[in-house]
Amino acid sequence: MEINIEDNFSLLFDKNNNMAYKALQALQKECEESDKVYCYMDRLADMMDNDNSYIRTRGLTLIAYNAKWDKDNKIDEIIDKSWKKLRHCLRRKYFRHIIHWT
Repeated sequence: MEINIEDNFSLLFDKNNNMAYKALQALQKECEESDKVYCYMDRLADMMDNDNSYIRTRGLTLIAYNAKWDKDNKIDEIIDKSWKKLRHCLRRKYFRHIIHWT
């Protein structure tokens, strides 16, 4: 059965977590069978910046499910970007910690 990828992708952001989870499961199944979700990699990467941890997790999950289709090395770019953000956050936290001790 063919799924509507765009509709399911939109549902990943639904406030109803049960609906969003069902959409995630449908997209995961699609990722196992084809590369049709791979064209959404940039949007999945953007989900990593979302304030909602559920949405971030859904994005990360689908990025992982698309690893076998990653012919453009987009996952490497996503990892590099994420590490840069993490390093920046850790440095800021570290320097704030030092300032509080002085």
